[in-house]
Amino acid sequence: MLPRFAAEPEQLIAETVRMVEPQLTAEVIEAVLVATVKRRPERRRLAEVLDAAPDLLTSGRPEGPRSIERLITALLQHGALRLRPPECARCGAQKPLRALMNGLRICSYCKGRQIQRANPCVICGSRNYQGRDRDGRPRCRRHPPDEGRDPLDELSRNIAALSIGLSHSAAAAAIRSVERSRQGQLRLLWAWEDHPDLLTGGGAAGPPKTVPLIRALLDHGATGLIVPPCPFCRRAAELDMVLDSLRCCRICWRDARPQSCAQCGKSRYVAGRTLDGRPLCQNCNRADPLNLDLCSQCGTPGEVITRTEAGAVCRRCYQLPTATCVTCARTLPCLYADTDHPTCSTCASNAREHRPCSRCNTVRRMMYRSPEGEPLCKPCGAPKPTCSQCGQARRCHGRTLEGERLCKSCWRAHPVSQRACTDCESVVRLFHFGLCPPCAARRRLAAVLSGTRVAMRPELEPVFHALLQTSPTTLLRSLLADRPTHRLLTALAAGHGPVTHATLDRMTPVKAVQALRATLVAGGALSERDEHLATLEQWLSRTYARVPHADDRRLLRSFITWTQLRRLRRLSERRPTTYGQIIAVRHEVRNIVRLLEWLHQQGVRLAECTQDHLDAWLADGPAARCLVRVFLNWTSRRGYTRRLQTPLPSTDFSVNLLVPDQRWAMVRRLVGDEDLQAVDRAAGLLLLLFAQPTSRITLLTTDQVADHGDKVTLQLGRVPVELPAPLGDLVRQLVRRRKGHASPAGEGKWLFPGGQAGRPLAASHLNHRLKVIGIRPRLGRNTALMDIVSEVPSVVVSRLLGFHQNTADTWQRERPGFGPEYAAEVSRRRTTPD
Repeated sequence: MLPRFAAEPEQLIAETVRMVEPQLTAEVIEAVLVATVKRRPERRRLAEVLDAAPDLLTSGRPEGPRSIERLITALLQHGALRLRPPECARCGAQKPLRALMNGLRICSYCKGRQIQRANPCVICGSRNYQGRDRDGRPRCRRHPPDEGRDPLDELSRNIAALSIGLSHSAAAAAIRSVERSRQGQLRLLWAWEDHPDLLTGGGAAGPPKTVPLIRALLDHGATGLIVPPCPFCRRAAELDMVLDSLRCCRICWRDARPQSCAQCGKSRYVAGRTLDGRPLCQNCNRADPLNLDLCSQCGTPGEVITRTEAGAVCRRCYQLPTATCVTCARTLPCLYADTDHPTCSTCASNAREHRPCSRCNTVRRMMYRSPEGEPLCKPCGAPKPTCSQCGQARRCHGRTLEGERLCKSCWRAHPVSQRACTDCESVVRLFHFGLCPPCAARRRLAAVLSGTRVAMRPELEPVFHALLQTSPTTLLRSLLADRPTHRLLTALAAGHGPVTHATLDRMTPVKAVQALRATLVAGGALSERDEHLATLEQWLSRTYARVPHADDRRLLRSFITWTQLRRLRRLSERRPTTYGQIIAVRHEVRNIVRLLEWLHQQGVRLAECTQDHLDAWLADGPAARCLVRVFLNWTSRRGYTRRLQTPLPSTDFSVNLLVPDQRWAMVRRLVGDEDLQAVDRAAGLLLLLFAQPTSRITLLTTDQVADHGDKVTLQLGRVPVELPAPLGDLVRQLVRRRKGHASPAGEGKWLFPGGQAGRPLAASHLNHRLKVIGIRPRLGRNTALMDIVSEVPSVVVSRLLGFHQNTADTWQRERPGFGPEYAAEVSRRRTTPD
């Protein structure tokens, strides 16, 4: 069974792109992909890289093949918004990255700088590289390789002296049209001096621009010049390759490099390779599963002969174009229909020579040849045994216990292919070297964590055992040499001391580090910590550096430490910090830093800030600037600043509400649309019916769910709430089938497991999923809470839904209409007689 990136690369790439750009359709993405990345092996490589690291589409990391950059550029021209082209690994510029450095992509300018540093001048040692001399040694600009010669002038004079009917200026124009660089003209001049017959038949010994130069001279009116044929087969063909220091055609170069085919074992030229890089001859390459595609006409996998607007066409369904046969003069489907000699299939078959077959000695039309060049008939040259399982005529890959033939695909699925592992003796289909996947993962992981040492460091033993708790197949995939996890583990193996959170904080890339950290925490190698809070502290350390004055920086650090961080640490003792809490602190800190930067531009210190300064800054920006109120109140109470007045943040909830009919339409869709995933339906109903924010939904655990048979209750507050149908059935399904990308099915405590081991689904990711299906989380939650508090007392809301009493009271005051306050006021009025 082929991996999906090899069997369906276009579909896998389209799905990966649509996760980032949902407004683009799969048809548009596939059309852009096929037009941009034309070769299918390149698309397979691209699909494999994006399957392993989909963040390459948005992170700007200069990793992977260059086809990523070309695809992103093409999609941005077709309406993509969130994609980000990769940046140069050296200068960080978004340029075409055509070169590599240590496995990372760099631009042409940085590659030139790299070439300069690697090629000091052979005379003075200067790194101002210009080119190479005749002996291939690097030269600088002070000691150029031409040594003061003018290659264009000398080459033009030599060509004009041949009496071929070209003047000096015409020869120079022809040379410039082919080769503009001085170094390239110099190589042509050196080749001329070594081979005086370069233009009259000896062009195969020259540089690549020799044949184009001869053709350009002929186009300018030259006579007596000879376009060189292939020096080996003497055919008039393009001399694209080099064989024995001579330029030759591709066929001669191909035939001179035979290899043993991995399928049939015959020594032939390499027409393709298997998924693991083994060579294939032309016949085996056609039958390789990698080159098979679903035919648009018969719907079965087959060798693709051509592609039409409807899709691929296999060999069985392909029809030759119609033409008039030059032999029988009939209008039939013909070979070579687009040439001057179309030939129908019958005439082409009759034209084949009848000779005795070298194996069966039967006189037949010779259709094949043996590796020694002897003629073979069709039955002897292409024997195709039939697979006993699928009935396809394919190469025999194995046999059953009864001796029946099996093709490669059926062999992998048949029980006879399962063998005993050489380590654990479990009978499974082995992974490699006689090992099952778990044993192969154990051995591979031990080798990576050992690094260059003979044995693994004792400090890495907890890491080793924690990683072994993950899926063996997933672990083996992450231990590939080009994967980020492999590089992280290699760095840990080369380090010293135990692996701690601080050790991982210093490593990159961030996403790979986060996944590794989650696996180590779930496996017990690292202690649990509040990741949101730790990320905030790392962000704050970088943000403090933006404050210009040291005293202001000290004040900001003290304020954040003793107010916001102290509050978050106290809250994290009861439950983990939410994504929304971290974002709120970031917004506040950003506005404080902007105020301090603005004061610095005005030449004013924070202690010298007046109300006029503050009013001017508040008036020249968004309403969010009033978030500095808490900070300024704190500094004024402690005497660091004078008393400054800042408006309260706006709490107009009415602008963040949905129309009630729209909310209930969303509820009806989640209830009735079974095509939506159970995670999205359950989360959406909890948000729209019980006003639960996504940051709290993702932290729900299975311990909060109680199944009573006829009903399901969920502990949101102090009193469990009964879930209506079908929400109760959806929660039952989540408890029974919950599975994250890094956790086996049914394991873990989270009701909504995430992509990292032992971690819940991220609130930001759940927000994105709900937005994709048309639910705006903030508006839906506000509308639901407003409706609930208008019908239920705030005390009941607090006990059932888990909100603080003050929060419930605040929302009840914000709701429209008449509430208990109005009724109390009416009851206190005095009744007056008519």
